[in-house]
Amino acid sequence: MILHDRTTKLPITTYGIQIPITGSNAGRTLDYLLSREDLSERRDTWLREENFPPLTREAIERVHDPAYVERLLSEDERCDREIERTFELVNPDGTYNRYDPVTAERDLKALRDQSLRLAAGTTRAVELALDGRDNRAEDFWFYLGGGMHHGQYDFGEGFCPVNDLVIAVRTQQAAGRIRNAWIVDVDAHKGDGTAALTAEDPTIHTLSVHMARGWPLDQPRELPDGRPNPSWIPSDIDVPIDSGQESEYVPRLQNALVELEEKFGVPDFLLVVDGADPYERDQLPSAELLRMSAEQLLERDTHLYRWGRDRNLPMVFVMAGNYGYHSWEVFSAFLERQIAGEI
Repeated sequence: MILHDRTTKLPITTYGIQIPITGSNAGRTLDYLLSREDLSERRDTWLREENFPPLTREAIERVHDPAYVERLLSEDERCDREIERTFELVNPDGTYNRYDPVTAERDLKALRDQSLRLAAGTTRAVELALDGRDNRAEDFWFYLGGGMHHGQYDFGEGFCPVNDLVIAVRTQQAAGRIRNAWIVDVDAHKGDGTAALTAEDPTIHTLSVHMARGWPLDQPRELPDGRPNPSWIPSDIDVPIDSGQESEYVPRLQNALVELEEKFGVPDFLLVVDGADPYERDQLPSAELLRMSAEQLLERDTHLYRWGRDRNLPMVFVMAGNYGYHSWEVFSAFLERQIAGEI
């Protein structure tokens, strides 16, 4: 099943942020699937559309520093400063970076609220997958959103004000619905926030397959305040892929899944951060060290799906990194086959 947030999402330029965005890959993915007559005729069997309220303070504080949450949820300039940091809007010298508040139609608090609604969709998708497990119904869900894997304990980073992945897992753990989970991250960028937040948590295990170089691994080892940079905290298993090693990607992912299972056993739940930014047609400059073909990415997603299916796991894939016009092609290729029962 596909979960889609039907709440109106304003373009980032609405907030004065001058980053060229070519529209919604979630929308393009859904439009493509509905353009197939055989899929459109039975959309009620594979598509669920909802409006998500923002994450609650209680849910966010299961993962994040209460003092940070207080600043983020405030209705004053403290929130603005946190969003400026998260979205990289201010340079070290105080000048604006890709940001002109004079052109903004809405303030940064509205961007916070939109981000928290999108983050809430991940928790909802996990809830639906577990409902399916309990009711012997559909327990695989693909959420057309989410993947805020750079959110750290006491600050947001990389356009991720919170870590929706860890929040979703811990919310279901608090409800007694699962004991443990894996978060498998195949975005082009290391799942650094997820690794740091779960480093001391024996109930959540992490696997990240990512670029061997580039952001966030090009950051200093220390934060400006002298603390160790949490971006360098390792996942349970990290698989760095360098330029020119794209053909090794899927075999190394397969081996890493075997290793993770041998170390920790089969989990209660699988959450996949299904980034499209390793795609050779993705347009994000910081992801261009990986140039994988559509066929390679379909093999990646198919293997992950089958791995979970073979173990009867409830699982959720979230959309994660996707930039530029063509990234919808990655999601659509996998989803049209999964919906049609061809995987």
